[in-house]
Amino acid sequence: MEKIILLANNLYESQPLLKGCQVNYESELYKFSKDEKIDLLVYCFKKYDRAFNQSLILYYINLWEDFIRKDWVLLITKMFPREKFNKHSFKDINSGWYCDILLLNGIIGINPFELIFNDLEISSEEKKLFFYFFKHRGEYSFYINERELIEDIVNYYDLEVFQKIVIMKEKLIQEGFTPTVKYVEIIEKYSSFYAKHE
Repeated sequence: MEKIILLANNLYESQPLLKGCQVNYESELYKFSKDEKIDLLVYCFKKYDRAFNQSLILYYINLWEDFIRKDWVLLITKMFPREKFNKHSFKDINSGWYCDILLLNGIIGINPFELIFNDLEISSEEKKLFFYFFKHRGEYSFYINERELIEDIVNYYDLEVFQKIVIMKEKLIQEGFTPTVKYVEIIEKYSSFYAKHE
């Protein structure tokens, strides 16, 4: 874990992580196993803000490009229990604690909610709290304006990112995931079960 923390700190201090960035940790990350990559993402998502984590996952696509379904399941599972959330405070608005969902749902275009609410081995209390967060912050935290994302990738990252996103989406659909669905559809589907717990 020590090398993960050290690399995470170095990455954070090297930001902004954009094309033309002088510092590159590609060779170090190349030596990481999938489990170490997952642990690095979990550490960064829990410790750093959304903007840094979004640039991390778009700049170092090798952190997730070889993941298969079970790796995504492990990543999401390791993010639970999530940070405590207060709907009356907006201090969590830039939290990185939900960047795993942002990556899958907002960037790759894969629906992780079926997995979270139906398949993950997490407590019903954690599912309820996750739905509560989704209801109050989900539209902002889990969805990205597609045009803005495209502009960001063109301006700040390698165009290869587009190709990797498409490949990952196709792979995950073959592995049983479904494409992203609208915020209101998730609310409608699960609110009857979770709203009564609020």
